[in-house]
Amino acid sequence: MRSRSTLILLTGGSGFIGSAFLKSALASGLCVRVLTRKPYDRPPQAGLEVVEGDLTSTLDWTRALRGVHVVVHTAAELKDAELMPVVNVQGPTHLLHAAVNAGVKRWVQLSSVGAFGPDCSGVVTEEWPDNPSGSYEISKTQFDDLLRKLAQDNTIEVCIVRPSNVYGPGMHNESIRAMLRSMQKGLFAFIGPPGASANYVHVDDVVQALRLCVQKPQAANRTYIVSAWATMEDMVQGLASGAGLMNPLVRIDVRLAKVLAYTFKWLPGWPLTVSRVKAMSLRSYYSTQRIESELGWKLTVPVHEGMHQLAGDFAK
Repeated sequence: MRSRSTLILLTGGSGFIGSAFLKSALASGLCVRVLTRKPYDRPPQAGLEVVEGDLTSTLDWTRALRGVHVVVHTAAELKDAELMPVVNVQGPTHLLHAAVNAGVKRWVQLSSVGAFGPDCSGVVTEEWPDNPSGSYEISKTQFDDLLRKLAQDNTIEVCIVRPSNVYGPGMHNESIRAMLRSMQKGLFAFIGPPGASANYVHVDDVVQALRLCVQKPQAANRTYIVSAWATMEDMVQGLASGAGLMNPLVRIDVRLAKVLAYTFKWLPGWPLTVSRVKAMSLRSYYSTQRIESELGWKLTVPVHEGMHQLAGDFAK
């Protein structure tokens, strides 16, 4: 699965992670057919093919799947909870069954560590039971379950990639930008004792994982966590240095932070939310031992370095 003779159908090719995967795959000589809902304005490029289709409405996937060896599914609805069952479960299910009928060999799924639940602590591995909470995480986990069932039936090879918080150039998530703004205004504070976890992973390392799952035979029917652990202090120092700011020093108790989050949640733009308090005080570590040992994945962008670069990009 390493040459132009291998045809990849990519969903979500205009998204944050999908576009990064497309760029990397084409640069390395892979042939990619991109599924798009509307006319595609990317200039012609060797190895690139475009086909129109919509996960919410397309019924006939024959054209999109003709000759395809691997589906890399990165498309997802992230914001609208009412659309999530359709875009994240029902639509991909139709495409999946069509892929099976078309003889597609492998499905590489971009999922999320959110499938393990919001309250993980200690070392989290792929063996942890799924316990999703939010609408997005529930929808992604439901489709993961369907994929695993088909894999057990030997219907299609499945590989599920579960990254932690993905960041990098072109990211749409505003949480890091909001954190940087609070640092610039002198409003940022660490929450709880030092050493809280910053479970982030650079988009380049997620792309690396997806490509390994396309290429490596041993990735068949496996689930892989992709993450890069650091302390909150490391992350914030990286952002501060990239933005030319002094390192924040203020620290508040977790209980006080929760009280402030509840008390002032009505204020427009109030940066401290209950979910953010939880995220900034968790002490969990998502293990990447499996993908490192089985596929040879290696971290290339440590959190401190990546956040430094990201803050510099924000300033441009």
